[in-house]
Amino acid sequence: MKYIRYYFIVILSLLIATNVYSEDNPDLNPSSSGGSVFVKSPRSDVDKFLKSKNMKRGRNTKKDGTPYFIFVGDGEISASRDNKMIHDARHAAFAEAFIEAKTEYVKSLGLNITRELSSKTYENLMPDTMAEDAIKTAVGTDSGSFDKIKKLISVKLDSALNEEGYSPEMADAEKEAIKKKVLRSREITNFFTASAQSMVSGFQSYKIFESSNTGERGSITVVALWSPKLNQLARAIQGGSTNVPKGTPKKPIEEQLKLDNPDSLLASFGTNMYVNENGNLVLVSYGHASPSFENDPGALSTACDIAEGRAYENIVSYANEQVMYENMRKEVDQAETFEQAGMQAYESMQGREYNNLIKSKSSMKLTGQQVIGTYPIRNPLYNSTDCVAVVQWSAEGVAAANQSKTEMNSSGTSSSSSNQDAQSTTTSETPSDDF
Repeated sequence: MKYIRYYFIVILSLLIATNVYSEDNPDLNPSSSGGSVFVKSPRSDVDKFLKSKNMKRGRNTKKDGTPYFIFVGDGEISASRDNKMIHDARHAAFAEAFIEAKTEYVKSLGLNITRELSSKTYENLMPDTMAEDAIKTAVGTDSGSFDKIKKLISVKLDSALNEEGYSPEMADAEKEAIKKKVLRSREITNFFTASAQSMVSGFQSYKIFESSNTGERGSITVVALWSPKLNQLARAIQGGSTNVPKGTPKKPIEEQLKLDNPDSLLASFGTNMYVNENGNLVLVSYGHASPSFENDPGALSTACDIAEGRAYENIVSYANEQVMYENMRKEVDQAETFEQAGMQAYESMQGREYNNLIKSKSSMKLTGQQVIGTYPIRNPLYNSTDCVAVVQWSAEGVAAANQSKTEMNSSGTSSSSSNQDAQSTTTSETPSDDF
């Protein structure tokens, strides 16, 4: 009997709590609308992915105690799928999303914030005919101040009427219709600024989500990952060093990549870290570009050159990048009760000005890079070819470059090498977890 009474009390408490919540928030769940719902977005897929990997935004810790960071950024694809420059627009959206994710990291290190808030209320229920009598009572008619104050008020009123479209040349009826007297006004102004700046290195584009519909502009969301080991790899790239972090040896890089899968290449952006057959960490970078003209070999060749350059950009930004962030926001919430044309009316205005600026700069001499291949790809979803360039940086590449310099400078003979053909096999859709 005691347990039954206990459960009854618990159930009753829950019913009372639910009822109180509904009474306190009667508009949140009206029966006619069905209540609030979450809007699906690429961020929803990000949350599911992070949960599946037992990750969270911000600082994470591996089982061995090693810290790593996860940050997320969004980019807007400025062109629709039927635009011939769609793949340039996709690359720009990725660049926006990736730098936004890295900026979230910079902001987490320290953010300079300024906020100014003002609240202003005004009421004037005084009849217009009493204004002159009030001035006479305050300063008198013989002091000389009466005419000055009266003139000052007249000038201020004329200025306000001019803003409303009042002109002395108008007919009297038009003038009266325009005249507006504010009876009561309330204005809240909020001004906010934020800024941050830091050097960034070692962020890879760990996972990418792209969303778009035919005929519409889409978006790209990037999950960026940083770890001490990735940062060591960035330092090695920056210094052109062969001393790179080690991992568990895997297959050769070209056998790990999905080079025989055009859909996978089409969706791959930025930089991914892998471990090669020697146990060395290797950075793989992807670049995209659309040809300016379809079915034109020269235009396609140019697009592939641009894509290759964009892949190099990614590597340099991975190794050494300075990020600067500035944000300004001004918000105004204003309401007025006024008289105009003999009628009393009410109007409100909610205004917002927003300015967000992110700037980054990377500069270094790149050594050890190698083009794995360039892959022109057509997909029926897009009205343009996408040339995808795949480039890698490795310690083996640095050693090969140094050897080539030595051979050319010492003997005057030249040695030639050729890129291996892409091989078809892969293991995962995300880069190595040995970060």
